[in-house]
Amino acid sequence: MKKGVDPEAAVDIYQDSFVILFENAASGKLQSLTSSLKTYIFGIANNKIYEVLRKDQNTVNLDDLSYIKEEITHLDLEEQVLTSNQRVLRVAFDQLGERCKNIISLFYLDGLTIKEIMTVENYTSENTVKAQKSRCMKQLKELTKN
Repeated sequence: MKKGVDPEAAVDIYQDSFVILFENAASGKLQSLTSSLKTYIFGIANNKIYEVLRKDQNTVNLDDLSYIKEEITHLDLEEQVLTSNQRVLRVAFDQLGERCKNIISLFYLDGLTIKEIMTVENYTSENTVKAQKSRCMKQLKELTKN
């Protein structure tokens, strides 16, 4: 439920993730794992969650509105506590593209390794992830200068 899907959708995603794993293994698409099986399944599930959220982005659950209001209030309080450097960094981060936000968040906030990010975000090699992360950090640095 952390990603905002209802329990029924979470069960479906869980089941679909294993079905996709077995289909990939049976079809030969999955030759060998470059990460743990857990990370690979997590990557599949993460993509399925985003797929569900994209489909449901136009629907609003009225039960969630009070939660959203509470979160907005919490964010307002957090914003007041931030230092000026943190505000600059947050504004710059918000200007990044989704790919950069994902890589930076997965690496620095979630603590995933480059290899795990490669699997979760469906990159073809670790070097690609490293290069993209480097470009994203350079872009973030430039945005903080402005």
